[in-house]
Amino acid sequence: MDKQNLPPLLNQSHRLTIRFTINRLDLIKCRLWAIAHNRSLVLIMLVLSIGMGFFNMDNAEPPSHSIGFKLFSFVFRVGFMLFVFTLVQVLMQVLWVFLNKNRGVLGNHDLEIRDEGLVERTNINESMFRWSGLHKLGRSRNYLFIYVTENQAHFVPLRCFSSDEEAKSFQDEIQRRWKAAQLPVSQ
Repeated sequence: MDKQNLPPLLNQSHRLTIRFTINRLDLIKCRLWAIAHNRSLVLIMLVLSIGMGFFNMDNAEPPSHSIGFKLFSFVFRVGFMLFVFTLVQVLMQVLWVFLNKNRGVLGNHDLEIRDEGLVERTNINESMFRWSGLHKLGRSRNYLFIYVTENQAHFVPLRCFSSDEEAKSFQDEIQRRWKAAQLPVSQ
């Protein structure tokens, strides 16, 4: 049978699938990236650090010290508290990754772009997220983040793409479908 006699394909949807593996180091890096980009958490840590710096100001410095020394001492205490809060967050994330099984997160993943939404498959589950339900896209040096809820993201290691152009094309396709699915706001 030659190509001219073939019937047309009806409802053929455009699909694009990528495969990748997530390991514990990927999980730690992505959780830390998400924490660092969580404005609420960063703001809380900053406010607490400044508050603790002010709280200790009266008790820590004798009145005979200069304003410059007191300012330096305050900035140092705030910086130290930010360092402590950050260290606690890093330790909590590392412990969480190693103490939990993280089934369905660690291991092999297939991520498929379909007309109706984004499908993720692992050996544990299969999920579909409609384009209109996506929240945002993010990208770091090593990962593409596809937020399917406010706090849940699929993170795709950029190493699974053969080139930067291929990764950008995948990201652009998701962005295009997500934007096309957004409902216009009624006035």
